[in-house]
Amino acid sequence: MLKGIKVRQFSVTAIVLLSMLAAGCTNGSKPTGEKSNANAPSTSSTSTTAPAKALAPYQIDWYIIGPGPQPDGELVEAEINKITQPKINATVKMHIIPFADYDAKMTALLATGEKVDLMFTSNGNMNYNTLVGKGGLVDITDKLDTLAPDAKKLLSDGFLQASAIKGRTYTMAANKEKGSWLGFLANKTMMEKYKIDISTINSLEELEPALKTIKENEAGAIPLLAAGASRIPNFVNRNLWNVSPVQSIVLKKDASGYTLELDEPEYLKTLKTLNKFYQAGYIPKDAAVMKATNGDRAKSAFIFGQLKPYVDVQVSNAYGASFIYHNFGKPITTTNDLVGSMMGIPTNSKDPDRVLMFYNMMYTDKQLINLVGRGIEGKHIVKTADNRIEYAPGTENGKKSGYNPNETWAYGNQFLTYLMPGEPDDIWEQFKKFNSESEIMPDLGFNFDSSALKTEVAAIKNVESEFRPILETGSVDPDSTIPKFKEKLKAAGIEKVLEEMNKQYAQWKTANKK
Repeated sequence: MLKGIKVRQFSVTAIVLLSMLAAGCTNGSKPTGEKSNANAPSTSSTSTTAPAKALAPYQIDWYIIGPGPQPDGELVEAEINKITQPKINATVKMHIIPFADYDAKMTALLATGEKVDLMFTSNGNMNYNTLVGKGGLVDITDKLDTLAPDAKKLLSDGFLQASAIKGRTYTMAANKEKGSWLGFLANKTMMEKYKIDISTINSLEELEPALKTIKENEAGAIPLLAAGASRIPNFVNRNLWNVSPVQSIVLKKDASGYTLELDEPEYLKTLKTLNKFYQAGYIPKDAAVMKATNGDRAKSAFIFGQLKPYVDVQVSNAYGASFIYHNFGKPITTTNDLVGSMMGIPTNSKDPDRVLMFYNMMYTDKQLINLVGRGIEGKHIVKTADNRIEYAPGTENGKKSGYNPNETWAYGNQFLTYLMPGEPDDIWEQFKKFNSESEIMPDLGFNFDSSALKTEVAAIKNVESEFRPILETGSVDPDSTIPKFKEKLKAAGIEKVLEEMNKQYAQWKTANKK
């Protein structure tokens, strides 16, 4: 999830800054502590200190999904603040919440009115449609031109359009790849040891002989990592990949409308195969409740997921074990691909304007984004070339580093991140080629407005949380479990949601001449 677009370094122009100081933001509000001052000193792109003095100090509480708190987090924040304070008089406090805990933690924080200034949101974790439907995210449409012009320019080629709800913008995506291959990662050492040719494996079912070999010969290995709601049915069935904002609803093959995923024969077939693998011992017995770590991934033979160019290099660096990959067909671009990594400003924030000013910097300031994503030069990383780094000595390739979140895919402009060992010099050119070859799905840009169905969507999500982990890890018999799943979805209001979704989709197609 990387990038490579030439952009200018962060600067707030004199015109923009003076207009903000004189008139506030476009909706009439001002950042906390900002005072109108017709005589404010002029500034240039090389100095933002003067306008910063006109702003009261502010701490931005930023909540990010990831591996969890980092031991050297405060040290990194201190370096970040050396950049942000002179420019916008704001400091940044990063709260890195473990993947498995993120939704529950953030839901609780927002519900209690806790100050949350910036947070990760996507089509999955803390679903942005649901947040907007509840009035939980700030509408930043009219703020972008003055407070985040650089981000707007970079994201205007698809990202902003894909995430817009009724033509309004509430989130900013990570500037990265615009699609994904579907397929799997494979442990290189195990594949070579047992002479497994992954290029011949083009379905979940064809994986069985390899899983059997690993199970019988590789003590301590996990033949197939399927943890929680694994989404393996979506990764192995191309037509199931294009799910709607409600996981249990997918676009029909002919794109005429949406239907229940549970009614799709490919979904049931995959669940039966997973159950067979589970019974054979190829999937961990605690898979449904398993919170997979990089250590678990390192000892896994196969892991299904979204793929991109050089994903093998990235995961190998992250897991501390060598992986290779195999994809099924050409890449796909769906609305979900463009909204899979975004940041939104909750209405709990005390100063949305200042937060937006900061986040604009994450698209332009190379030093800043690499501090957030890689850590401190000389302590966590060392530069080996102008745009290349490796882990600092003594960190055991990052395993014992005090700061190694490995989540540069989640925020800002990934094209500005330093290259890690093994990543080729032309990686960004490869990503542009990858984006250009990706197949655009017919409902790209359609966003379901669930604001009138908050109760139903919340109830559906609860039902999915109960059934998807046990089904998508093969932990239960799908024939006896799916009828119960369907019954509870119906009671939660899935039919009402499906009807409304198809109504909005038909209107969207008409409006966009689809």
